[in-house]
Amino acid sequence: MGIRPDISVIVPCYNAEKYLDVCLSSLRAQTVPEIEIILINDGSTDRTGEILSAYQKEDPRVRLIETGNHGVSAARNLGIDQARGYYLAFLDADDAFEKDALSRLYQGAVRSGADIISANHTLFDQSTRRRERLHITTGIIQPSEIVRELIHMHRIFNNIWNKLYRAELFRNGPRLDENIRIGEDVLLNLRLYLHVTRVQHIPEWTYVYRVHEGSAMKSITSYSDAHQPMLHAMSQLLLEEGIKEKYFCDFLQSCVWLDEKERGIRECMKRFNDRIRPLVLEGIDESRIPRRDMALYRRVTKGNFPGFYYLMRIREKTLHRTWRIKR
Repeated sequence: MGIRPDISVIVPCYNAEKYLDVCLSSLRAQTVPEIEIILINDGSTDRTGEILSAYQKEDPRVRLIETGNHGVSAARNLGIDQARGYYLAFLDADDAFEKDALSRLYQGAVRSGADIISANHTLFDQSTRRRERLHITTGIIQPSEIVRELIHMHRIFNNIWNKLYRAELFRNGPRLDENIRIGEDVLLNLRLYLHVTRVQHIPEWTYVYRVHEGSAMKSITSYSDAHQPMLHAMSQLLLEEGIKEKYFCDFLQSCVWLDEKERGIRECMKRFNDRIRPLVLEGIDESRIPRRDMALYRRVTKGNFPGFYYLMRIREKTLHRTWRIKR
């Protein structure tokens, strides 16, 4: 078996021939710490398999796995099963690591003893060539704070590819849901952050996420509808963990925000009681709702939340104050 690598880097690849040169070059440049590179060819029909085979011959750190096309989550799960490293990292075939990305993440993990360490990332728009650097500066924070941010679908904490995970976290079976196409990484992170004790965020940029016409978010026709399977799975996860009441306000916000983002306030509120409220209230035990959220909970159950929400939005605009539900 040889020496156990510090990090296993899992790279699902499907018809990525246009991007693999940049992706694999960024991997080749990661020299510290000791890594293994697990490339999963997920049934590609272009030259992806040929490119990966050539790369395997050039770099002894590479393990190439050929499989049928089962989707990115299945490919990542296969990589998790095969990984031998002390930590796991994920890289998509159309993206790239920044220089010394894994070194910076690994050093941060070793110094802090974190189970999960996250970093900032850059969005690169393929069509406009525009770069947007997303960042937060917080260092060591409480996992419970990140759980709340995950329910709010935070642009940094959501993702699986801007983090380093202690491999032991996956020993008891947490895996990506292969039936969910949008938001599957949110659910995995939520499951993991609920059961870790130490996390950290380093205020450095380690990852470049490429936005192009083939990106998952670019190919959906309805933003709200595409996220419904994830929201339903999140509801079930929060219920299983016995914490949906604790995060009632946060989950309500996410359900509203995803619909409002696509349809606007008026249409979102018109359909709230029939389409959104049932999921928000699913499985809720009223006796466990926090006192601070009880008035809001009763507005939802009585069906007058839409009117309340309209008033809060007007208040935001006229008084320049933001209601405590985030967007």
